[in-house]
Amino acid sequence: MKIKFLVLAVFSVLAAPAMAVNSVIDLSSGSAAGAQTHVAAPGSSFVDHYFFSLSQPVVGGLGASDIELSYVVGPTMVGFDIGGLTASLWADLGTVGSFDAGVDSQITTFGSGEQLSGSFQLAAGNYFFQVGGTTIGATGGVYSWAASVSPVPEPEQYGMLLAGLGLIGLIARRRVGR
Repeated sequence: MKIKFLVLAVFSVLAAPAMAVNSVIDLSSGSAAGAQTHVAAPGSSFVDHYFFSLSQPVVGGLGASDIELSYVVGPTMVGFDIGGLTASLWADLGTVGSFDAGVDSQITTFGSGEQLSGSFQLAAGNYFFQVGGTTIGATGGVYSWAASVSPVPEPEQYGMLLAGLGLIGLIARRRVGR
């Protein structure tokens, strides 16, 4: 009984109306993650947007996964599932939050399926990733998403790495010669 109550409480907190979600996420720590619930009749479509800004070039990855759940609450069967899950990454040449079709350009599409992921290398600027699909569960759909970034090394760092490797090679050569 406690488990059913706990599951119901978690989904009550995560529950959101069946509409588009527009969120600004903070990737300054290197990563962000979340879950989104769409409580809607089967066949309701949604498209959610997650905006972020980059102050320097980065490499990173994005992913989205459908979370299929079904359980019984009293006499009612509760089910969450998403069909046709899609995710894509977009560059926004204007202000974060702008959806002017004239300035948005698609960077990459991850495809469709139950688990989607993609990697990227991006310059500093404003971006958003988009997750969409259709609720096919009896109650709606739930998905989780995750994003991570790390700075692209500067050319000077590569130079220092090569110099260090050369120094280690020189020391090893001198030791072999003794």
